[in-house]
Amino acid sequence: MSSWTVLVIPKRLLGYVFLFFALIVVLAVVSKHPLGVYTINLVSQDVIYDIMLDPGHGGIDPGAIGAGEIYEKHYVLDIVRQMAEILEAHGLKVGLTRDTDRDVSHLVTEGTRHRRDLLGRYKLMNQAKLGMSVHANAAKDPDESGAIVFYMKDKYIDEIYAKVVLEELEKVQVLNEPRPLPRTTLLLPKAKPPVLLVEVGFMSNASDLRKLGDPQFRTNVAHALCNGILRFISWRDGEQSEVSPGAE
Repeated sequence: MSSWTVLVIPKRLLGYVFLFFALIVVLAVVSKHPLGVYTINLVSQDVIYDIMLDPGHGGIDPGAIGAGEIYEKHYVLDIVRQMAEILEAHGLKVGLTRDTDRDVSHLVTEGTRHRRDLLGRYKLMNQAKLGMSVHANAAKDPDESGAIVFYMKDKYIDEIYAKVVLEELEKVQVLNEPRPLPRTTLLLPKAKPPVLLVEVGFMSNASDLRKLGDPQFRTNVAHALCNGILRFISWRDGEQSEVSPGAE
């Protein structure tokens, strides 16, 4: 005959047990989604841009560094400035997280400079209907080359956005990965609108570095990324304008 062991917890300890398990749950959640993100999301922000463009890094943060002390932050800023002109010419209201060689750490008060900068960009992304962060990569292996597009995992609309942009980018740059990569650890794609993080090449690869140093290549990349954005917006607006079955 089996026996049962009953654990009796005094009533005065039940509250502490509940608080203990509640704390574990909170810590587990915060470890995946930093508290600063929740704080920003709780603050009501008006959507004032059609798209927010983010040139990675800036200021004290050079980003990836190529041979000859060539900085990622300068190349991506040039690409994004051109993108802004192209998209504005198509009638879109475009915001930039930065339009000069600086970071945006001044927008957030808590945390390290790097953390404030990331949260500042995240905050700005939530002011737009769509977002894109443009970077250039680096790797220990100098043979690593080509473009990569990251999107937020398990977000269907973000995946469509990423696929369209990658299709356009492939026309002007070789791909490091043949399809967009889903991620859960990147901060900016966690923003409310669909946001992509695009790596346009590797600063650590000699061929990619030569390309990035070519003004015409940067212009080609800017046009390709804009074509992807415009295609996605056209698809998105077409989907939203369709009349649902049975509607009058």
